[in-house]
Amino acid sequence: MQYTNKLEKEFGKIPEGWIVLLETDAESVLGLSLATIKLLTEKGYSGIIVSASRPCNNLLGIYAQHGIDAKRTYILDCVCKSQGIKPEAMPNVSYVENVTDLTSISIGVNDLAKKVEGKKFVFIDSVATMLIHNKPQVFAIFIHSILTKMRAKGISCLLTSIGLESEKDVMMEIAQLCDRVIKI
Repeated sequence: MQYTNKLEKEFGKIPEGWIVLLETDAESVLGLSLATIKLLTEKGYSGIIVSASRPCNNLLGIYAQHGIDAKRTYILDCVCKSQGIKPEAMPNVSYVENVTDLTSISIGVNDLAKKVEGKKFVFIDSVATMLIHNKPQVFAIFIHSILTKMRAKGISCLLTSIGLESEKDVMMEIAQLCDRVIKI
């Protein structure tokens, strides 16, 4: 994947338990996300994916197309129920009602973090999508809470952003919590 070399270089510079904000443009966000998840799972990490923009079936299909080991990912699906898609019982998939249910997302991440063994990361797939559905200040508090809890547990975290100018204040707050902001 086209982003792998840059990602390997960047991730090699930060200690375990890192928090990284990946900033890119809208056209590159999916490719960057896939490259990141593939790189980390190949390095022995297991990932908790908070999917705010794609239903789990779509995401798992894309993972299969790109050679990502889905057994190393645990998806917290925030899309299916809100779109009237009947959730299927699937291994490594949990569901929340919708992307505005930040309390359930937080509980879901914590529950999955207890189940996942070994090196792990939490990947929040779309800050932009979550900001569309949540008040910016409420979302900033939620992100602060998640990142602080994960850092305390030694769990690495990733967030993707498309550099929203309209939410610059929230993005600055999030960036302050990160060990590195990677712009690709």
